[in-house]
Amino acid sequence: MTGDPMIVKVAKAIAVATGDVDWRVHIATARAAVGAMREPTTAMLQAAVPDLPNWGYLPDDWQAMIDYVITEQTS
Repeated sequence: MTGDPMIVKVAKAIAVATGDVDWRVHIATARAAVGAMREPTTAMLQAAVPDLPNWGYLPDDWQAMIDYVITEQTS
């Protein structure tokens, strides 16, 4: 798993979706979009581990990953 930081991948996807050529102008939007995903939904947790009645540390792990992406450097 290499390549661009996740926040750059999100910014580039926003740039493509909006028809913009400069992904850098979308970094703040990418951070906001990723931040909106900080709390996993029940459906997301069930998709990850459908047979468990308790998700244990999964929500905390998810939030840690999202927090990392939000603060990730672009270069």
